[in-house]
Amino acid sequence: MKTIQDELARIYADRELNRIDQMRACDSARSQGLTQTQIAKGLAISQPEVHRILRRIENFPELLKRTPMEVILDFHAERISHDSMLEQLKEWKYTFTTDAEANNPESVLTGGSWDEITDAVQRDLIDLEDYREIVEAIHPGAAR
Repeated sequence: MKTIQDELARIYADRELNRIDQMRACDSARSQGLTQTQIAKGLAISQPEVHRILRRIENFPELLKRTPMEVILDFHAERISHDSMLEQLKEWKYTFTTDAEANNPESVLTGGSWDEITDAVQRDLIDLEDYREIVEAIHPGAAR
């Protein structure tokens, strides 16, 4: 039986995945030669919104790449199974937070994809058992 937390997670996942799908659709439509007006009409959004999405993609092309959080959201949106989510997350090639300038003690940190796993735990999108299983797959012996 689904809990209210499961329902809230599903709604959150659907919203975030729709945003990602919309961004990818805009990029794909642009690459196929559609105008911003045509894209806007197809997505039932304004042309200025399409412009903002395309500018965001130009400035941050990494937004189009699949991420660990997207895998987790796919599970909550019931696009993939729990087992599939875990397998993908255990096989992910994670990056980790580092100093932007290694020799500068006042340097800002550059986040890594592992941050999405810890964020998902904080948001109750993955439970501690799943977290431990992922940690064990990434760093054998560390989850003990």
